Amino acid sequence: MKQWEPKDYDAWYETPLGRISVRLEKDLIFSLATVKEGEKALDAGCGTGIYSIELSKRGAVTTGTDISKEMLDRARARAGKDGIKIGFVSADALALPFPDDYFDLVLSVGMLCFISERKKALLEMKRVLKPGGRIVVGVLNKWSPWALLRRIKGLFKETVYNRAEFISPPDIKASLLRAGFEIKGLKTCLFFFPVNCRMYLKLAAPFERLDSMVIPRMGAFLAALAIKK
Repeated sequence: MKQWEPKDYDAWYETPLGRISVRLEKDLIFSLATVKEGEKALDAGCGTGIYSIELSKRGAVTTGTDISKEMLDRARARAGKDGIKIGFVSADALALPFPDDYFDLVLSVGMLCFISERKKALLEMKRVLKPGGRIVVGVLNKWSPWALLRRIKGLFKETVYNRAEFISPPDIKASLLRAGFEIKGLKTCLFFFPVNCRMYLKLAAPFERLDSMVIPRMGAFLAALAIKK
């Protein structure tokens, strides 16, 4: 089964589609996260550190975890290049090496689509959150055309999305509720088709806001904010 390659992962974000995707995804995630100066934040399943670095830039004391040594090595290199101090830790999302009630904020972007025990991962992230702490999760939306297109592509070519679980808005809400969280918000973004063409994306971008009002649950990227009771 194809796995993420750190260089390929980062290279996608340098394509026209990748650049607009990460910008809109970050805008959505951080509109929900409302990072506060000096608070302790965990980026669970941090990959190459895209969100860990942004958390740190926004003033959080940041820790990033991932099970992949290669991803963590690249994350450390990226943070070092930017002169940013982040604690990157090799860890399984199902057994986080942190005490109870430790973090003010937990982010998990993409990880829940690639882990078989979603509830256990959410309970572990809840354990390390302080009471009243916030969790923001980002997943691949099952209701988006992107999900269908990625599945079709996977019939003809081996991709990482062949092992991904696309998650619908009701599914992520139900998962968070079962883990004992109180849901505070749910939004999607990326309503255009995944066409890696600069001209198409330039024409489609102005419709993003309109689509978010007309078909608010059908963006390719789904994010939810919840609170630990």
